Amino acid sequence: METVMTVQESEILEERCKRFVGCKLNRNIYASEGTLLLKKGVILTESLLKRLKMDDDRLEEFVRSIPYTSNEYNKLLTGTVEEIREIFSEIKTNPLAISQVETLILPKVKLLAKEHRLTILLNGMQGKDDYTYRHNIGVAIVASLLAKWLKMTEEEIHLITLGGLLHDIGKLRIDDHILMKPGALTKEEYEHMQMHAIYGYEILTNDGRFSEGICLMALEHHEREDGSGYPDGKTAETVHPYSKIIAIADVFHAMISDRVYRKGFALYDVLKQIKNDAFRKLEPTHVGLFIKRFMEMAIGNYAELNNGLHVEIVFVFEDDPINPLVRFHKELIDLRRSKLYIKKLIDMKND
Repeated sequence: METVMTVQESEILEERCKRFVGCKLNRNIYASEGTLLLKKGVILTESLLKRLKMDDDRLEEFVRSIPYTSNEYNKLLTGTVEEIREIFSEIKTNPLAISQVETLILPKVKLLAKEHRLTILLNGMQGKDDYTYRHNIGVAIVASLLAKWLKMTEEEIHLITLGGLLHDIGKLRIDDHILMKPGALTKEEYEHMQMHAIYGYEILTNDGRFSEGICLMALEHHEREDGSGYPDGKTAETVHPYSKIIAIADVFHAMISDRVYRKGFALYDVLKQIKNDAFRKLEPTHVGLFIKRFMEMAIGNYAELNNGLHVEIVFVFEDDPINPLVRFHKELIDLRRSKLYIKKLIDMKND
């Protein structure tokens, strides 16, 4: 007997059909037990859409067209990094040049943030050159994704993405030898480095064109929920909501990136550390959503396990997204019930 749909359910399905009927899947969709629900290349129909139990934003990732190859994406990202480096250099002598961050860089970052293939996204953000400037791009991309997953308005996503690009603007006043130092900073050097948050707030407020929210993202992105951050030791109740998003994006990108003094950490280790920091340093509900959605982006990607096996990620569990269901040839492995774990993502086939 067919279930009768409510009026609201019918309206939702009608809107979904308008959006997705006729679209082609760009990767497989699996059920929780690893069963293949719909195969890559299938054209979506109304009857198929009725069967899919996922929200429209997630479904969008399965049907979105693929505009760039990996090399094309990296070329666009690297070019954007070079542009922001030139703009930041110009700001030192011409403060009015800061407007170009919004007019020239922000549109490209919004385009870069639409990439749903996680290996391509991570490889681009983890580039080994120009960390100081690539970090601004990486934080903006990750913050844009998290703001979208939090279902913020387009205006808020715009402000948060711009805030990501400008969050470290205060480092323009930090000595280069400290920014590029390959070893540990001295106490005096670390205290000087911490001043970049205050300097950034001063630069943005003195400019006069930026909202208080954007200025506070520069000031507060190193503040922590438990008051252990800097520059003011603020706690969860007093930190701006946008700054909490930038804090997660900042930690994530810094950890996955190669630095002058260490190699970047594996995605699994980064997400595990961020999860451990929830309820203490980082906003817990944001962290939970961030990890869940980031791992959902990994579905269809290939990963190397700690024992060297190369597997396909086929399903992410609600209760433990860091340890998904993976496939090795025809064998399904539930990483929640195994000593195996994902060491790193590897390039997808047929990229």
